Amino acid sequence: MKNKIISFCIVFFLQVVIFEKTYFFNSVIFSPIIFYFIIFNYTKNSFSQLTFSFVVGFLLDIFSNSPGVYSFALSLMVFIRNFWIPFYFPFDRISSNKLYNSYELGIQPFLFYSFPLIFTFNSVIYIFDLSSVGVFPFFILKILLSTFLNFILVLILQFLLLSSDTKYDWN
Repeated sequence: MKNKIISFCIVFFLQVVIFEKTYFFNSVIFSPIIFYFIIFNYTKNSFSQLTFSFVVGFLLDIFSNSPGVYSFALSLMVFIRNFWIPFYFPFDRISSNKLYNSYELGIQPFLFYSFPLIFTFNSVIYIFDLSSVGVFPFFILKILLSTFLNFILVLILQFLLLSSDTKYDWN
């Protein structure tokens, strides 16, 4: 339990201090905090997960001086995730003590599971950044590039914070 809290605090600190103030290629935003919301254990209609995502998003909004963007984006991603897991996975693969990571699922199923969630998160973040409809193709390119790079970041965090032999360590 102590390792989970420490790793969450480190990733939260990285999100607030380093990744919030850095725009790579002047348009790509890294959000390592979504790692924890993607690998959550599944609980149907979990009010606690939605509340936790809202509180973390609210804290990110306070530190980044954004008007509710992160709280809305994280809450929406977790809300959609609660419907996406039963839709995407067969009923026998849904478990309340299972982490939804690449060790459990494999790389390709994890890609198909997490990519739409990361895309949803990045879309909400960038919708508030859209200044005119004339830049819409560039807007879509920024969302796709950020989604791909955040997916790579989530994979890297999995390999750093989770090990293949301790799949159920986060329960």
